Amino acid sequence: MNRRGFTLVELLMAMLVMAILGTALARLIISNSRFVSQQDALLEAREAARAAMHSMSSELRMVGDGGLLAASAESVTVRVPIAFGMTCRTSGGAVVASMLPVDSATYAAAAPAGLAWRDAGGSYTVITRSITVSPSTNTAACSADSIRVVPGGWLVEISGIPGGQRPPSGSIFYLFEIVTYSFRPSAELPGRIGLWRKTGSTPYEELVAPFDSSARFAFLLGANLNPTETVPPDLDSVRGLELRLVGASDYPPQGSSTPSRFDLRTRVAFMNKRM
Repeated sequence: MNRRGFTLVELLMAMLVMAILGTALARLIISNSRFVSQQDALLEAREAARAAMHSMSSELRMVGDGGLLAASAESVTVRVPIAFGMTCRTSGGAVVASMLPVDSATYAAAAPAGLAWRDAGGSYTVITRSITVSPSTNTAACSADSIRVVPGGWLVEISGIPGGQRPPSGSIFYLFEIVTYSFRPSAELPGRIGLWRKTGSTPYEELVAPFDSSARFAFLLGANLNPTETVPPDLDSVRGLELRLVGASDYPPQGSSTPSRFDLRTRVAFMNKRM
């Protein structure tokens, strides 16, 4: 068998080939690592945007007449119905009412800020004040006017309504809470933007973070629901909101100096007119 050792040239060539292969393999690993990092960052941004959409859209769709109370590009305050029912007679200064079935968890977490009752002409009278809603067993106050409790419903007593504003027996009404959604500096991720929610005068609660600084609310106007970022002088002209939810990743992905963004836009139309 012919045996011979590697020459210096052959050794150098072998080392050069190995170096080229090693460099190519390193570049492939780095490229794959950056791709995975970018995909993870995009997923984080998308999850933030979708979580915000699910949190807000269900409540905003229920906004009724005159329910948009305050608005800016970064914040909206709305009146959100939490339970519907029919009033019965007044007993001991409290209005007895028959309530329709509701989601028990949602109702238990709500903080009623008042009620709105519908008169014979179809207009709602809004009573915004501290009221107390408690269970009642006074079935006579309802049965006297042939009002009954539907399956899954219950009787309540509503106190705290001034005498001159109490709805007559047989009036359709709803309890509501005042909810504010706002894009504000995040507490979980300092230096970033978060979506916050508060009910009435309770402290803000951070729901989702982070968002890009371009996240905001736009306002739908006219029969065609044309969006505008300019807050109209008459809030009763707003027929819905466009949620411009520009989610962002927690940190920049590999190979980038800025966080990834995911621009999710959805429109929520609601009833809103002068009462």
